[in-house]
Amino acid sequence: MIAALLLALQAPDPEGVAHFESRIRPVLAEKCYACHSARAEKLKGDLLLDTRAGVLKGGLSGPAIVPGRPEESLLLKAIRRADPELKMPPKEKLDDRTIADFEAWIRRGSPDPRTGPLRKDETPLWSLQPIRPAAPPAVKNESWVRNPIDRFILAKLEEKGLSPAPEADARTLLRRLSFDLAGLPPDGPASEPYEEAVDRLLASPRHGERWARHWLDAVHFGETHGYDKDKKRPNAWPYRDYVIRALNEDRPYSRFVREQLAGDVLWPGSPDGIVATGFIAAGPWDFVGHVELPETKTDGLIARYNDRDDMLSAAMSTFLSLTVHCARCHDHKFDPIPQSEYYGLQAVFAGVDRADRPFDPGPGVALRRKTLESEIRALESKLPGPELARLDAALKALGARGESPSNGWHSAIERRPDVEKWVEVDLGRVVPIDEIRLVPARPTDYPDTPGFGFPVRFRVEAGGTLLDATGEDYPNPADRPVVVPGRTARVVRVTATRLWKRKDDWVFALAELEVMSGGKNVASGAAVRSLDSIEAGRWGRKRLVDGFDSQGPLRDPAREARRESLEAERRALVESRLDPAERARLAAARGELAALPRPSLVYAAAPRPSRAIHLLSRGDVRRPLRPAEPGALSCVPGPAFELGDSADEGARRAALARWITDPRNDLARRSIVNRVWHHHFGRGLVETPNDFGRMGAAPSHPELLDWLARWFLENGESLKKLHRLIVTSAAWRQSSQPSPEAARLDPDNRLLSRMSRRRLDAESFRDALLAASGRLDLRMGGPSDEHFRFKDDHSPVYDYARFDVESPSARRRSVYRLVVRSVPDPFFEALDAADPSILSPVRGATLTALQALVALNDPFVLSQCRALAERASKAPEPVAEAFRLALGRSPGPDEARDLGTLAERHGLASVCRALVNSNEFMFVD
Repeated sequence: MIAALLLALQAPDPEGVAHFESRIRPVLAEKCYACHSARAEKLKGDLLLDTRAGVLKGGLSGPAIVPGRPEESLLLKAIRRADPELKMPPKEKLDDRTIADFEAWIRRGSPDPRTGPLRKDETPLWSLQPIRPAAPPAVKNESWVRNPIDRFILAKLEEKGLSPAPEADARTLLRRLSFDLAGLPPDGPASEPYEEAVDRLLASPRHGERWARHWLDAVHFGETHGYDKDKKRPNAWPYRDYVIRALNEDRPYSRFVREQLAGDVLWPGSPDGIVATGFIAAGPWDFVGHVELPETKTDGLIARYNDRDDMLSAAMSTFLSLTVHCARCHDHKFDPIPQSEYYGLQAVFAGVDRADRPFDPGPGVALRRKTLESEIRALESKLPGPELARLDAALKALGARGESPSNGWHSAIERRPDVEKWVEVDLGRVVPIDEIRLVPARPTDYPDTPGFGFPVRFRVEAGGTLLDATGEDYPNPADRPVVVPGRTARVVRVTATRLWKRKDDWVFALAELEVMSGGKNVASGAAVRSLDSIEAGRWGRKRLVDGFDSQGPLRDPAREARRESLEAERRALVESRLDPAERARLAAARGELAALPRPSLVYAAAPRPSRAIHLLSRGDVRRPLRPAEPGALSCVPGPAFELGDSADEGARRAALARWITDPRNDLARRSIVNRVWHHHFGRGLVETPNDFGRMGAAPSHPELLDWLARWFLENGESLKKLHRLIVTSAAWRQSSQPSPEAARLDPDNRLLSRMSRRRLDAESFRDALLAASGRLDLRMGGPSDEHFRFKDDHSPVYDYARFDVESPSARRRSVYRLVVRSVPDPFFEALDAADPSILSPVRGATLTALQALVALNDPFVLSQCRALAERASKAPEPVAEAFRLALGRSPGPDEARDLGTLAERHGLASVCRALVNSNEFMFVD
């Protein structure tokens, strides 16, 4: 038995693990977990099969397996069903091949990568343990300590026989502080008292812009969808502005988190309640999988599971630093997260889509709208309930056009315009035709292109030619149907003789072809023939006569008449049941409501009825095992996920938001204080901000991390207080110059024996150029600036080469540029900007020749160098002025001489170019 236990404690061999993952775990999940897992409604026989420890421990009958000894393993006896008392699974015997797989697995030592306490490396995970309050340690060098942070840092240094680096000089500190808190070069005097500079920068609106960029990286915010049809999101920017505003206001962190997960539920009267849920919609989105493929199709269903995976991954990684998404296909291999709990989180987001949502930007407007709507409801409540309800229900049914499953019919694509294409509708019998209606397309992948595919020259035939527009170009009708008088006929044909230009090719397309006879559309559902056709996604011959244009159901005159009749009936009911004063108040309220500014739009979480979510075998949508109930993670100690009696969509997100921000959830505070520390020091106390699990890094100063997390909670979860605590510490104010002892004993600076020297990130480098040149536009908020030429197409075109770097839109802070997923800006890409398609808590730090070429030769850099030279040329000593504007100090004698020679030979702009490429400009000490 000892030998078997030792075998069980060995690291699993790769082939054995592969065998377990492909042959064993799926069978356990499908056949056993319902009765023998932590999520089972009633655990049978006290036997857990969802962890390695549970299998080895066994249940009431003893260990389920003995590694290396199949003949002694009760699990194998049970699935062989040789013993009447051990018939498993209870309903049907496993096939012989599966039983042989289990025997082979046990014989080779039962390799199993799942978590469990029997493995030596699986001591309790540090991040999932409650905080143990500890006082800052005593240190020898008391004079160095400025605040409690320093005691934790110094204690580790003294333990290694190291001393901290001396404090940096005032100019270096001010530059470091300015870039750290505001992302810009200093604009205050070097003589300014340090703590006054801290408070000034924390109060500056530039602070929110700087730290919003860090947050937007972490949540993979982008303003296009990504994937192959990377459409723009013109209304994504309000979420960016919300983050800036919340950080500038120093909104308590728990409120910040709750707003982003469920602000529309928890604060329905606040404009930020809706806008903040842009967090849920911040990531990439598969346009084809959602728009062109229905949820009833396998690929459409996969797209929606992927979408929810993105939402829960962002929430769990950002707020808790856990890689929950690793449990999508099986139990997490390293952390105590079962697959069932992953799908419980999927169920939390089961009622969320992404879409543009209306909101009132001003709280006054939002409050007034709510007040007026309440007043109108109160007045109308005096009306007979059943009658009013009947009319409102009927009007609602007639209201929205709904969605369209169709774009229409689309010909094959041609390389030239003068190719003849035709499509015809066979009505099945000869009928008198009142009129023929050619409905133009506006497909979902070309939402800004009315009249898509409508032929430039064409003719319409039905028992003869009814319209001949082949002699000259026909004006594009946009969204207006082209109506052609008819005659008696059976077949209606439309022939294009000159096609519509799409990109560098030509097509013929229609959303719908209607044939009206006796007030009815007799073409509905009729047979369609054509020379050729694209039969894919939302296009096809049947789509030409399905009763939908590209936007929704076709408009019905009878339906419009019915609406007008119902509205008149409703007005008459109001007039008859209210007294004159009440009628006047109602009319005034309705008039004021109609006069309020129209709501703005934000791309955010769009609630809908929750879908049914299933735990999937191996993550395969074609192999659902059982329904998943909304829930959180059992491995996080302290808070409970409390959904209450309500199971609606909003209640689920609100419950998750409360669970994450519960004061007992130490993991949430550890996560955020580590993120803040990372951006102040260039590396977190935990180097993997999104992974506090077993595969992440261990904390370098675990006691300090816990102390900060508790301090943060006790100080109102104020991020600005946390910033102030960190930047006023002696640890943060150290010089970046290492001592010989530090270089030897702390080469990678994990003990923080000095400050780490850091290169400016892409945004700070660009903004510093604008600040030096005097061109920086500090306007805040609003739609993002596009640093490219854009062309909407089947796959949109983002052309950065054609952007005018002299344009006003080039002068705003970089946080306000429109971030494209599929085609990154070459300037930002070269300088290691974050990839908006993935969660990016840490920026890359590469050193390439391309970076030097960009910093020297990019048109934007050259433009700012010319502007800096022009600005400096107005001073009595232009070279010295350019030096001061770029580097914040006066040049030394040798620097002035060398740069003066460069200016004489190549001009002042070349001097500026050299300055902005210097290490002193590009790095922060």
